[in-house]
Amino acid sequence: MEAEKIDEKKIFDPNNNANEALQRTLATIDRLGLNENLMELETLGYTTVKGVLNADKIERTKRAILDRAEKTSGKKIDLDTATEKDFDGMTYLHYMLYDDVIFEEVMMEEKPLALITYLLGESCHLSSIGCHFKGMGEEGVVPLHSDAGNGIPSPLPSYSLVANVNYALTPYSKEAGALAMVPYSHTRSRQPTVNEMILSGDQANPEAVSMDLEPGDAVVWHGNSWHGSFPRQIPGIRMNLAVFFARHFVVPQEHHRNSVPKEILERNANNERFHRLLGGKQAYGWQGEGPNYEMMAEGPKGLYD
Repeated sequence: MEAEKIDEKKIFDPNNNANEALQRTLATIDRLGLNENLMELETLGYTTVKGVLNADKIERTKRAILDRAEKTSGKKIDLDTATEKDFDGMTYLHYMLYDDVIFEEVMMEEKPLALITYLLGESCHLSSIGCHFKGMGEEGVVPLHSDAGNGIPSPLPSYSLVANVNYALTPYSKEAGALAMVPYSHTRSRQPTVNEMILSGDQANPEAVSMDLEPGDAVVWHGNSWHGSFPRQIPGIRMNLAVFFARHFVVPQEHHRNSVPKEILERNANNERFHRLLGGKQAYGWQGEGPNYEMMAEGPKGLYD
C-alpha cells in the first residue's frame, strides 16, 4: 500500500487554526504595546508589565487579601509596621477568586492575559489564584524552582506548560522580600539542583535577580523559568497576587469547573474567555453522563489555539 503523501502546503498554511490563533494573539500583543515585553519573555523567560493595576484596584485587592489574612491568623496585621512578633515568615492564602469581585477583574487584566495566551494558547485555564503573604524572617524564603517541573521528569518541553502572573501590591526590593528570577533559565528545561535553589546566606545563587517593582506592576514568566523569593529584612508585609495559568490539558491546582457560584457566572455571562478560563470548555472529567464529543472537537489543535 502506497504511503499517504504529506501536503506540506496544507500543514504550513497560515490560514489553519493554529496559525490563525497565533496571528490573533500577536495582533493583540501589538495593539496593547507589548512587543518589547514579548521579546523579553522569549529571551529572558520573564517580563515586567508596568502599572497594570491602578490605585483603586491595588487598594481593593490589598483590602480583600488583608481581610483573609487576618481571618486566617486570628489577629490584626499592620502592613507597614509588622515585625516577626506580629507575623513571621510567609503563608500562602489560596483559592481567593470567590472572596471578592476584584479577583475576577485582576484575572481578566488584558495585558498580562495577552502574554499568557501567547505562552499557553487561547484554550488555557486558571490553575490557581492566591497571595504569598510575607512578613519578616528567613522562614519567608521561597527556594528557586520551576513551576513546570513539579512532577514532570526532565527534560521539560521547550514550550510552556504553565505560566504565572505575579502582581506586586506593595513595593518590591531585595530587602523587602522581592520575587527572584533567574534570567534565561527557561532554556535549561529542568529544575534547579539543590545547590542552585538557595536564595539566602553565603551560598545564595548569584544568578538570581531581585525584581524591584512598584505596586501595580506585574511579572509574567514562562513555566520553565526558575524563580523564588528573598527573605524580608525590614518591617511590614510584602503582598502579591499570584495568578497561575495552565494549558488546556494540564490539571489545575484549584477546582473551578462546575463549581463557580451562580452569581459570578451571571455577572460574566457574556464573557466567553472568562468561562473558558474557569474550565467551561474542558471536555474531560466526565462521570456517568459520558464524553461530550462536541466539546472535545472544540479542543486546541496547536500551541496557540
